[in-house]
Amino acid sequence: MTPSRLANSLLLGLGLAALAFSACRSEEEQVPEEQAPRYATEFTAVELDPEAPAPLQLAVQACAGLKNRALGGSIYVQMEPHDGQWLEELDLQPREVVAASDFLDACVAEFPACVRYSYADQQELLPSILTVASALEAVPLAQELSVPCDAPAFDATSVFAERSTPELATRYAFDTYGDQTTGLAMLNPGYEIDADDLSNPDLTRDMPSAMVDFVFSRKLFVVFLINGCSDGEPENALLDDIVNSGRWPTPLGVYGYNNSWLVAGYLHEAQTRCLDSRNMGAIPTETGNLSFFSTRRAPILDPGVLRQNDLGDVVYDPSKTYVAFVVGDGDNVRFIMTTRNVWLRQRLADCALADNACAPITWSISPHLPSIAPDVIEWYYARSQETGKDYFVLPPSGHQYAYPSSLTEEDQDRFVAATEQDARVLGLASTVHWDWFDTWDEAMERFLPKYARADGVIRGVFPVNVPYLFEAFPGWPQDKFFEVLSGADGADVVVFRPRQWRGIHDDADPFFLSPQKMAEELAAYPPGTVTGVYMTSDGGLNLGNSFMELVRLLPPHVELVSADTAARLAREVDSFTAPRP
Repeated sequence: MTPSRLANSLLLGLGLAALAFSACRSEEEQVPEEQAPRYATEFTAVELDPEAPAPLQLAVQACAGLKNRALGGSIYVQMEPHDGQWLEELDLQPREVVAASDFLDACVAEFPACVRYSYADQQELLPSILTVASALEAVPLAQELSVPCDAPAFDATSVFAERSTPELATRYAFDTYGDQTTGLAMLNPGYEIDADDLSNPDLTRDMPSAMVDFVFSRKLFVVFLINGCSDGEPENALLDDIVNSGRWPTPLGVYGYNNSWLVAGYLHEAQTRCLDSRNMGAIPTETGNLSFFSTRRAPILDPGVLRQNDLGDVVYDPSKTYVAFVVGDGDNVRFIMTTRNVWLRQRLADCALADNACAPITWSISPHLPSIAPDVIEWYYARSQETGKDYFVLPPSGHQYAYPSSLTEEDQDRFVAATEQDARVLGLASTVHWDWFDTWDEAMERFLPKYARADGVIRGVFPVNVPYLFEAFPGWPQDKFFEVLSGADGADVVVFRPRQWRGIHDDADPFFLSPQKMAEELAAYPPGTVTGVYMTSDGGLNLGNSFMELVRLLPPHVELVSADTAARLAREVDSFTAPRP
């Protein structure tokens, strides 16, 4: 899920999140007609230089969010290479293309309210400054900009003069404006991520402007407290007050990304184990133009709109080995907007070759795309149908990137309900599941059986242990590749043994095998094996240097299948060989 997911897996602390999907939907259906969303019939593209000064980038992105909040899908910002790529992919043509400076001038005229601040002196307070500006529907204008903020609706240089720490500024912003916000986001204002003292890092870079547009379109409360997850710290008490104020349902989904405390991976990126209340989860969204995609059309709420490829009728053969390859980290929406787009286009080109059998592969994909980028997820589903062999699975750990077994019982039930609804909307039956190394007994005994219901949707679970180097199920014999769990009503769900492939350059390390060595490993599995392999890119693996090479090396008795097909086969084999009462 981000460039350091290699490490992520090593030491994470994650928490689940967000309201149950059905609850979100009922709220949308009850919006008064006068408050119904308005969609633009045409849009303006704004050219923003990625090397432009940070205050200009922040102001332009804030304006894009404000404009898209007022008229959905009216502004698109072209700043990174993939921004232009998506316009091509979706065949979207702007009515006009304007320069960032001209756009900002027009925006300030349309939204005269402004927030004055000093970027040089108040950079670490930017999360609170952006929160206030978004709540006031005001443009954040730094003193360093040529665009003045002559009559500010909020003067941060004055109000935050005696509240000059992130803790004090965040407390003021929440007490004063928290009830005007709709959810939580974490955005790093520019702290060094690998500082010698992780509890007190310096500001060593500018604040990235990606996702600021989404903050302003959704009126999110932005926070970044370095010690917010450290027990006994004042920032921890403050974050606990914010999360448990009752203003937002739990498990609380946190947009953005918590890239603090880099300890062989971002220790708190998953959010779940950040607070003693264990009621947060991550929605990684550090990417631009989400205000455009989330407002330009209605979200996809109903099952049947997104249709997976037909799974086919694979008949179990005990002389064969069945393997589902899962492309991981699809919970990270930035990956979906960048590398995974590239990989899928490479996959299409590879499948078009005459000598390619186009073996099945399964992509993990964010369940939030139907709401925050419905055009994008429709593109993925449409491309999958060009091959007929590409499938989808929920990413870790279903509804949110989290460690579900660490949640409270009530939040676990809400999480399961939300994940089941996500699966219905996405038309799939399997999920990737991450859990902390010491919670797998709890997962197997109490949490995962919650999916084993006759009226449930999830039938396959592909686990990943955190830290990934440790064995999740050390008591399993080597020839055990899955376990079928029964629910209270006799239904079941299959849990596969974790197997990860992270790179291809070290045959002495099982996580970094070359395609040839991986093919030899799969070929040596006992006949009748049904299993899965989870692929991540943080160790240098990509689709071209791994899966595309591997499929040409597999012996005939190894058959690749989708994640949902593997789950069905495993359940059928288990029922045949060890029937349960």
